Amino acid sequence: MIWIISLLSVVAIAYLFLNGVEKEMSRIEITPDEEMFQPLISGELSDDPAQWKLDDAGAFFVEYRLERDRVRGQETELLNEMINNPRVGSEARQEAEQQLLQLVDLMEKELIVENMLKAQGYTDALLFSNRGGITIMIEAEKMSAEDYLRVAEMVAAKLEVAREEVHVIQHS
Repeated sequence: MIWIISLLSVVAIAYLFLNGVEKEMSRIEITPDEEMFQPLISGELSDDPAQWKLDDAGAFFVEYRLERDRVRGQETELLNEMINNPRVGSEARQEAEQQLLQLVDLMEKELIVENMLKAQGYTDALLFSNRGGITIMIEAEKMSAEDYLRVAEMVAAKLEVAREEVHVIQHS
């Protein structure tokens, strides 16, 4: 009988404690730091990364990757929905599968190229791919003409494109 009373007492105390914690948690008001929501990039972004006005280069590289991952996630989700939708025709399904494979291939190439450039000693790098060619933005204090050429050749070889399609931008 003493064990049952003790057990019930422990349960009652635990219930009262947890209930009190829950009430305290509901009274806590979380106010966001407004500076956190200020954009790290000033102004609108043009299609040419060389014209971007950046407040903080390191923050830009991080913010761009996060945005790129967010957009890629949406694209991947949409393509997967098309692939898995039984009402989509076989031709559209095959096209969605092909686009998904191309997207995954591009993501892999971006990762490889950006990490290869970091491994060569550059602070950071971003690869932008569009129909007009490939643009590489490199965070570095100083680059020589040979550095630009070496980067362009390495990227062109890795992406299997002509060197003339690769544009290298240095950002410090």
